[in-house]
Amino acid sequence: MTMLPTTLLLLALAAQKSDVPAEKPIKPLPTLSKEPKLDGVLKDFQGAELKVSKEATGVVTLKAGFRKDTLFLAISAKDNKVVPDDAVAVNLYFPTAGTTARGFRYLFGPEGKRSEPEGAPAWAQGLVKTGVKSDAKGWILELAFPARSLPRMPAQLQLGLNICVDFMDKDEEGDPTVVTTCASGEMIGGPTRLPDELRKNLKLTAPTEVEGLEARPNGWVGYAVLHYPIWAVADAPLTPPTLAELIAGDKAIDPKSVQLPLPSQLELADNRPLFTVLTGQNPYVGDQCNSEHELRMALYLIKGSSATRVLEWPAATCSLGRAMSFDLNNDGGLTIGYTNGSTAHFSWSSDHFERSELGKK
Repeated sequence: MTMLPTTLLLLALAAQKSDVPAEKPIKPLPTLSKEPKLDGVLKDFQGAELKVSKEATGVVTLKAGFRKDTLFLAISAKDNKVVPDDAVAVNLYFPTAGTTARGFRYLFGPEGKRSEPEGAPAWAQGLVKTGVKSDAKGWILELAFPARSLPRMPAQLQLGLNICVDFMDKDEEGDPTVVTTCASGEMIGGPTRLPDELRKNLKLTAPTEVEGLEARPNGWVGYAVLHYPIWAVADAPLTPPTLAELIAGDKAIDPKSVQLPLPSQLELADNRPLFTVLTGQNPYVGDQCNSEHELRMALYLIKGSSATRVLEWPAATCSLGRAMSFDLNNDGGLTIGYTNGSTAHFSWSSDHFERSELGKK
């Protein structure tokens, strides 16, 4: 996606905000005075009991609490015969994290955590801690979800979270009986809320342009209102390879693999580094060019472990050709030349590059 000029971006942000009604304050989950022991015994679990659907009432009980950067859940499921095929799925979703944000699903059995191929990323599933206890009356799950195991969350708005539990009771042959605590994917009475101290404890003070924050194994990525990565912060000082991994993961493309002399690093006149991330699909395969494919490059301004996107532009298309020359002068002028003879010019404007018509051809 082409980076919009500043005026258009501000208009888009204003339009987005004007369409969103003022948030109704949500009472946050209680902050636990100490971390509960995950053993399936609820004497030390002091969380709040959440409302459940009519069908789940008397069958599933759900309690939740928060401490430091972790969401704790206690789930009680009545079951007169606990068998290995029984299961509990926990679905987590922040509805105000942006239209491209998706929820995470986690699966558990009487033996504990299970792999869920259709659920959260495998690395996030590995972060969740569990404790289970079962008896003749049913089973109890105690779960700890650290911040990075949570789905994309809002960066500026209150942390309203849908917590939906599906209990799958498999006592006889055939399909299990499924009971859900939510109606139509929404919590009864609306989302609960994680305390604002979550972002404070994680030191996630994102720019105002960031709408959603999404965890990675080694950091966080911030998404703009128009749903593209615009900001990132890592656990350690960034390098070109670690930025590409943080922003795009396995979707990041090595420029050499697609015959592009894309510089991995440029420097502004004041020595601040710019790193490049390449993504997309290579339009040039053999002697053919697929007009539906393109490669795009994003430039990020680096300060230690944080990165702010300052330009996003085509790196290879059938109409432009391949980007083959890059010139950043001391005045902040950036020129990109393509194999079909066209040239794109940009000027540095305070904190990002803007397209310049001067010298365009």
